[in-house]
Amino acid sequence: MISKGAITSADGDFDPVFFSSLNYDFNESAASGFFSNFGNSISRSYSANQGLRSNLRSGGNVEFRINEGYDNESYLDDTQSNTSMSLSFTQPLLRGAFSMVATANERKAHITHDSDLLSVTQASVDGVQSVVDAYWNLSFALADLEVKKQSLLLAENLRDITVAKYDVGAVAKVEVTQTRADIASRQDAVLIAQNSVATNHDALRRLISAFDNQDDWQIDFNLVSEVPPATAVVNDWKTLWDQALENRSDIQKLQLDVDSAQIDFDVAQSNMSPKLDFNATGTYSAQDNQVGSSLDRLFDRDSPGYTFGLVFELPISNSQYVGAKIQANNRLLLAKRILRDQSTDLAQQIRQALHDVNYYSERVTVTAHASNMAQLKLESEQLRLREGASTNYQVLQFQADLAVAQSQQLQTQTEYAKALVKLDTVQGNVPTF
Repeated sequence: MISKGAITSADGDFDPVFFSSLNYDFNESAASGFFSNFGNSISRSYSANQGLRSNLRSGGNVEFRINEGYDNESYLDDTQSNTSMSLSFTQPLLRGAFSMVATANERKAHITHDSDLLSVTQASVDGVQSVVDAYWNLSFALADLEVKKQSLLLAENLRDITVAKYDVGAVAKVEVTQTRADIASRQDAVLIAQNSVATNHDALRRLISAFDNQDDWQIDFNLVSEVPPATAVVNDWKTLWDQALENRSDIQKLQLDVDSAQIDFDVAQSNMSPKLDFNATGTYSAQDNQVGSSLDRLFDRDSPGYTFGLVFELPISNSQYVGAKIQANNRLLLAKRILRDQSTDLAQQIRQALHDVNYYSERVTVTAHASNMAQLKLESEQLRLREGASTNYQVLQFQADLAVAQSQQLQTQTEYAKALVKLDTVQGNVPTF
């Protein structure tokens, strides 16, 4: 909205301007020589002018003016009124000539506005990615909390069995102590997981709530989306890169920066030329006793006049404009370099996003298998414990391994879900769900 106002302001450079002035002048001076017979000279005069002027998109300007003057001097029998009407036109032919220079600020204002609109688009893309990341972070935190609680429950069940065995003298006290120590560690893990849930809840609330009042901090979310099935992406990264170069708002903004710098360079290049302006003026004038009658004569157009000519200026060293051109040229080169480097960075981002999707799609399968194996190993070890061929320490270790494997599986699934969306947003697309 700010840059849109700047467009209106830049357009104002070419708005016609109405001007008007009214002056009264009094002057008394001592007469000398022949005029001393008439006494002191006293003059009173009124003058007024009004008209329209405007800058032109060709780089020139035009002005229409009407002047009225009324004089009443002490040594004249009659008053004198002079009026004139003029139309003047100035057009640069070299430096500052034509619309390339005249409309530079206007075109740059449009570029700035387009750039700001692209910022809005990029904000929406970034916003989607942030919300998706926060959603899956909360989803993982909730699921991981359940894993930690389940692991704690397994340890507590083992403790109850161990205490019962200890009471009948079937196991040593160290088995009970060891189990209780492990339970304390898992209780701490549950507390950490609960804190992670609260933190991720707030992160998601902050992204999607208006916070018109403090009750928004109490909003709870029903996470219903299932993690997407893990599938490798076979797209060629070059194709994705080409699409990203067309869609990414930040790349388009950098291109607009190049366009803006090009305008500055073109203006600086034009200013290297000497000044050569064409001027033309046409006038009508009239005179009578009173202003009204003088205006009547003026509109009869009985006394025309005109002038036209050229104005030429050539700075000897031209250092001012040479320096401005050097600056503009280097700003243009810098803008092009930034665009090129950012395009290269984008290629790296595309490749990384593609690598991440395929990496996590494979890890989903691997971690799921690892989780299943950890479950089977725990079940086997629990069976060995019941048969007296294992110890609590080994079972507790397998329980911990299972919790780690399940957390890794959940983490990999959520990272895959985020990477899948990232592959869209890195191309400048707003994903649909």
